[in-house]
Amino acid sequence: MQPRFRPSRHQQGFTLIELVIVIVIIGILAAIALPKMTDLAGNARAATIKGVTGSLASANTAIYSAAQINNQGGATGTVNACNTTGIATVYGYAADSTELLKCVTLSPAADFNSATANVVSHSGATTPASCNVTYVAATATAPPQYNVTVTGC
Repeated sequence: MQPRFRPSRHQQGFTLIELVIVIVIIGILAAIALPKMTDLAGNARAATIKGVTGSLASANTAIYSAAQINNQGGATGTVNACNTTGIATVYGYAADSTELLKCVTLSPAADFNSATANVVSHSGATTPASCNVTYVAATATAPPQYNVTVTGC
């Protein structure tokens, strides 16, 4: 005669209700974390625009230094800086973004649009007009400004 199967009093494993509770908790955590991770590409484009802003400001410092060395700090001038000749200046700083971009290499160039005067935008952005840096040239009383917009990256 074969021994009969006897259920053990000490169960091993999880009950169905415990498994359902764990799955619900994982679902809640995923619902909270997923929206925070979905726009990583937009965050990267915003960071890129901020990096471009730093590059433009750094290049403009080099242009300003060359202008001061060459006595070109007036309302208009022309300097050779960043291994480039003939950069137009206003009060020692780059006259516009076209002049400033002579000193900055945007890479890859296809990711950026600088066709609009004094605006460098990220062409891969959701709204390129809202993912850019706008260059405001220097005046007699104020240094140049770099207005960053990253709401549409």
